[in-house]
Amino acid sequence: MKATFLEIYSVLVFRATSIVKNEDDAYDIVQDLFLAIDNQKDKLNNISNKRGYLYGMVTKKSLMFLRERQRHSEIEKAIAPGVTHEDSNLLFDIDSLLSDLTDLQRQIVMLHDIEGFSCFEIAIKIARTPIAVKKQLALAHQKLKRTYKNEC
Repeated sequence: MKATFLEIYSVLVFRATSIVKNEDDAYDIVQDLFLAIDNQKDKLNNISNKRGYLYGMVTKKSLMFLRERQRHSEIEKAIAPGVTHEDSNLLFDIDSLLSDLTDLQRQIVMLHDIEGFSCFEIAIKIARTPIAVKKQLALAHQKLKRTYKNEC
């Protein structure tokens, strides 16, 4: 699978760039895909159309990236209207916002929502499975939504 991946690397980057409209983000998406397929070598050996699979996966990951970026933008606008991502003078204290979360949930939210790491990358950093990270992230987001709605 690595050989196939390397053969069509430039095609995958081009596909990702055409979707996300940013070449740096496209390189990150393709790199994340490479790490994912490298960790699942045994499962992927049974795929007959490897090129089609990789192309489809890059498309899927690129669309997921766009959805996530849009979600982050909407969260930022909801929490602090008028504050841009680049604005260094935040109108709220992140620690107090995350105070109701467990230490693990706080760490995952900081890595995912603020620093921009993927669930797969976080799982590696904190020695958990990606599914466990996604579950904790979902629980944390639910708690934050409840807390935020109660304060408004």
